[in-house]
Amino acid sequence: MQVLDRVASSYDQPVLDAPCGFGRNALALASRGYDVIAVDNDVARLKSVEVSGALQSTGSGRIVTLCADLVASRLPFRNSSFSAILCIHYPVQKVIVDLCTALKDGGWLYVETFGGQGQNYLELPKLGEIPEALQGFELVLCKERPVGPPSQRAAVVQLLAQKRGGADRKS
Repeated sequence: MQVLDRVASSYDQPVLDAPCGFGRNALALASRGYDVIAVDNDVARLKSVEVSGALQSTGSGRIVTLCADLVASRLPFRNSSFSAILCIHYPVQKVIVDLCTALKDGGWLYVETFGGQGQNYLELPKLGEIPEALQGFELVLCKERPVGPPSQRAAVVQLLAQKRGGADRKS
């Protein structure tokens, strides 16, 4: 849980888990005392998160679920709303700008795309696309692995980055 140790260093606002799926990460974060906004476009998955969250022991963080399509519409959050954002098993390149805007200065972004099995490489970012989009971030971990036909330049990405503060930001 090295990612959680990093998140804890800047935690004062909720953590965004988008998309949350059945809530594995949201539940793990809440069990450690973090308040989590869990977003997904599947109502059944969100109900599962709500039920599992209600079964957790008292004293843990809260989980608030929100049904939203991450791509069809802008994320409904103010700028700098989150201490950390997790975007796991999702084509992050479609929402990276919104995620960056929703993250507070000093906050953490963790990205892990799905693997490159079958033809899902068609939904993956291009090599270098995600690190390039994070110009205002310090990349702590950035692993990219090419998948699919070389002409597609698709990549599986695992990334942990911290958003620089306004004074520290490079132009």
